[in-house]
Amino acid sequence: MSTQIPENALADDVADLEESLYEFHLRLRDMTARHLWHGASLEQRMTGLLIEGIDNDLVELCRRAAQIRKHYR
Repeated sequence: MSTQIPENALADDVADLEESLYEFHLRLRDMTARHLWHGASLEQRMTGLLIEGIDNDLVELCRRAAQIRKHYR
């Protein structure tokens, strides 16, 4: 018994992943704006810098997902 996986299942999964990563990026960007640029305390600004670093890593993951998706066109 073997189950067949549709040919485009991986491409669909990658597209879903790319969309989720992009949505997460938008949330992090909003958090950065609120805490880094408008934060009242040093702690909030430091938190904003850390969030910005995570967001930069996330943008790189989005680029990789886009590269993977291009291989399935």
